[in-house]
Amino acid sequence: MSRPILRRSTGAAALLTVALSGLPVLAAAPGRAAAPESPAERATADVTGASFTWGVSGYAQKGVFAPWTIAEPTGDVTVLDGDTQTEYVVEPVPATSMPADAGTENPTAVQFTGGTGTADPATGEATLTWTGSYRVNAYPVAFGAPSEYYSDPQLTVGADGAGELTMEITIGEGTDIDGDPTSEVDLGRVPVMTFTAGSVERTAGDAFRLTPDYQGVEVEGVDQERSCTTEGGATGWWGAWPAEYVAAMPDSVRPHFYSTGCGGLQDNKPALPADVDLELAPEIAVSQSTVPSTGETEVTVTGSNFDPQAAIGTRPPLAGQPAGTYVAFGRFAETWRPSEGAASGTRPSSSVQWATPGGTAPGTAALEEDGSFTTTLVLDQAAADEAAGELEGSYGIYTYAGSGAVVAAYETFTPITFALQTPTVRLAAPRRAFGQRSVVTATVAHAVGSEGTVTFTSGGTELGTTSVDGGSASLDLGTLQAGRYPVTAAYSGNEGTEPGTATATHTVAKASSRLVVNAKRPRQRKAGRVVAKVASPTTSATGTVRVVLRRPGAANIKKNLTLNARGKVATNLGKVRKGGKYVLVVSYRGTANIAATPAVRTVWKVKGA
Repeated sequence: MSRPILRRSTGAAALLTVALSGLPVLAAAPGRAAAPESPAERATADVTGASFTWGVSGYAQKGVFAPWTIAEPTGDVTVLDGDTQTEYVVEPVPATSMPADAGTENPTAVQFTGGTGTADPATGEATLTWTGSYRVNAYPVAFGAPSEYYSDPQLTVGADGAGELTMEITIGEGTDIDGDPTSEVDLGRVPVMTFTAGSVERTAGDAFRLTPDYQGVEVEGVDQERSCTTEGGATGWWGAWPAEYVAAMPDSVRPHFYSTGCGGLQDNKPALPADVDLELAPEIAVSQSTVPSTGETEVTVTGSNFDPQAAIGTRPPLAGQPAGTYVAFGRFAETWRPSEGAASGTRPSSSVQWATPGGTAPGTAALEEDGSFTTTLVLDQAAADEAAGELEGSYGIYTYAGSGAVVAAYETFTPITFALQTPTVRLAAPRRAFGQRSVVTATVAHAVGSEGTVTFTSGGTELGTTSVDGGSASLDLGTLQAGRYPVTAAYSGNEGTEPGTATATHTVAKASSRLVVNAKRPRQRKAGRVVAKVASPTTSATGTVRVVLRRPGAANIKKNLTLNARGKVATNLGKVRKGGKYVLVVSYRGTANIAATPAVRTVWKVKGA
C-alpha cells in the first residue's frame, strides 16, 4: 500500500514520509458500530440515473445517399449532433464501423438518460431500462421510405459481458421498394444488439462500453455474403445484427443490417459500440486545474459519491472499518491504480489528505455519509518532481481507497496543468515637446519573480533593451524630432512567466516659441532699426524672421533674416522720406520642430519731410 508523503504547508523543503500506522485511527461514529457490509453484499447497486448513448452504425453515419436521419427524440432522449458533440467518440474502421470520411467530427448519436435498474459497478453486470423514443430513416424524404421508430431500451448484461439490448420497434407508413404504400407495423420488442462474453470495457469508474455482436453472425433466408477475407489488408468482416432483428426489418432496409458484400460500405454495417454510464462514479471538483509553475498554490478539492461503505480497510489503522479515500497530488506513473495491481511506488505524492468518516485529525478530512468531502491540497511542481524522482508520469490530483482497501470506482485522476503566469504589461510614453528628452517606461505586473528584460522597438527598429527592476523598465530615447512614434515594449518573460507586449504612440510636439520685437521708428535724419528675438522653453530657436515695413509713397521693405545662435536678428529700416503711416510687421515662421508665432505689428504716424 502507498505510504503517503505529506508536504508541510509552510513550504519547507523537507518531505515527511509517514507510515500508515502513524495516521490517526478514527473512532466509529455513533450508530455505526455494526460490522459494515462486505463487498460481495454490496456488489449490486440500485441505479436511478443511468445513461445509454449509441451512434447506431457507421453505415448510418454515412449512408448510401446521405447520413441517415436520426431525429424526433421523445421522453428522456436527446440526439447528439456529430458536428458538435464530444460525449460519444469512437475510432474509425477497423476499430469500429465508423467511416473515416463520415463528414462529422464524431457520430451523431442518441442518448437516453434517467435509466433505472440494478448494476454491479465492479463488473458492469446490469439490468437497466430507459424510456423515450427516436426516429430513423435511411433514405431521402423524396423516396417516401417508411421510418423506423425505436423506443424504451432494455439492457441485460452479465458479469462476463454477455447479454442483449432490446427495444420496442414500429415501422411507420410509407412506400415500399415497388412504390406501393405500406401501413404502420408494430414489431413489438426486438433484440437490437446482442453481446458475447468479453464485450464490456470499463471506460470510467462506473461507465462501460459494450461492443455488439456482428462478425460471423449468420442470418438464414437472405443473400448474405460470408466469404470475406483479409487479403490485401481488407478487414475480412462479414456478419449481421441479431437474426431476429434482421428478419423483422422491411425488405427496403433489411440489407442495411447484414453483409451483402465485402469491404467498402460493408465495413460500416456493424453496430457501433453502446456506452452505458451508471452515473454512480465518485467524482471530484477542483477550485483550479491550471496553476503557476513556480511556488505553492492551495487548491480546494471537493468530492462526491464516495460511498463510505464501499471501501473497507484491510489493515490498520482502519482495518475492517470504512477506510475513506486518499486525496493526493503528485506526478504518478501512467499505471498507478491499485485495482490494476500497481505498486505503491507508482504513486509518489507531495501533498495528501485522507478523507475518512469523522476525519478531524491533521492531514484528514471528513467523509460525510452522502459520500462528499472537502479538503485542501498544496500544489507545487518542484515538490512533485522531487517526490517522483526519475519516475515518468502525469501531474494530477488522484484519489484511491485508504487503509489497504482496493476499490476501482474510488480511483480518479484530475489532470493539473502548470502554466506560466500571464503578465500584465503596460507602456507609458508621455508626450514631449521638441528639445525635451523622450523616456518610455514599461511596467510588468503579475509576473513571477523579478527576472526579465524589456526590448523597445519602433517600426521594426530596435531602440534598446533594459532589465526589469522593481516591476518596470525604462529607456531614454534622447531628443527626437517632432512627430508620432509607435513604440512596442516586449517583455521577455522568465521561468515562471509568459512573455508579454504592450504598445503605445509616443508624441513629440513642436517646441513652443515666443517672439519679442524691439523697434525704433525711422526719422528724417536717422534710420529706424528693429531687433527681434525668438525664444523657446525647450530648445534654441532657429529659422528665419520676416520683417516687412509698409511706407507711404515708397516701396515696402521686405527682409527674411536668419536667427543667429542667440535667436536674434537685427536690421535697419531706413529714413523717413514722406509723412504718413508706417506699419512694421515682424513674424517668425517656425521650423519642422518649432512652432511659428503670431506676427508683431507696430504702427507709426510720421509728419511729412
